[in-house]
Amino acid sequence: MDKIRAVIFDIDGTLIDRKEAFLQFCDYLIDKYATEYPYQGTMDALIAHMVEIDGNGYGGLHNFIPKLRNLWKLPLSVEEFIEERNEVFGKLSIPFPETYEVLEALKIKYKLGVITNGYSSVQREKISTVKITDYFDDIIVSGEEDFAKPDPKIFELSCEHLGVKAEEAVFIGDYYPNDIVGAISARIKPIWIIENQDEHKEYEGIRITRLAELLQLL
Repeated sequence: MDKIRAVIFDIDGTLIDRKEAFLQFCDYLIDKYATEYPYQGTMDALIAHMVEIDGNGYGGLHNFIPKLRNLWKLPLSVEEFIEERNEVFGKLSIPFPETYEVLEALKIKYKLGVITNGYSSVQREKISTVKITDYFDDIIVSGEEDFAKPDPKIFELSCEHLGVKAEEAVFIGDYYPNDIVGAISARIKPIWIIENQDEHKEYEGIRITRLAELLQLL
């Protein structure tokens, strides 16, 4: 791509395998609480229920415990659950297999940045756990700002920190409403990671199925 000076990444579902991390979090909850507080049905059904409630991170933390009680009546308040989740979830992070290869290659040619929504401590621990902090020239976590994706202000702030114009940056993300819509609103070229290329065929922008495909584009 011509004139590109910076590549900005989302974290969850883009550089880090959040789905796998959440399954590990389900195992953590079951290992810790199931003996004293049995759940209804099978473990597979319970995990499937938790995955559905979580909605790949967009189900709302405050909704998790109330909806979980349909199958498992954990004696945790919403606030207690969020506090415990935030203490452990970042430590469960794992990168996608190609994450390091892609960052190594792009770091040579571009300034690299991160824009991620979420709690500051959790998101920064994710980045630290998978040991990718040093690849980035700038990391922005919405929990440390007054705005979050898809607000164009957070994308504009990233460009300001990286010392580039919007048209000199690309943004890589997997969640259309926050990542793609937000980047477009800030006049940054988005690259959408979407596994099922048969979905959203009406979208005319750049789409890839795996992170490694970036090396063919950038």
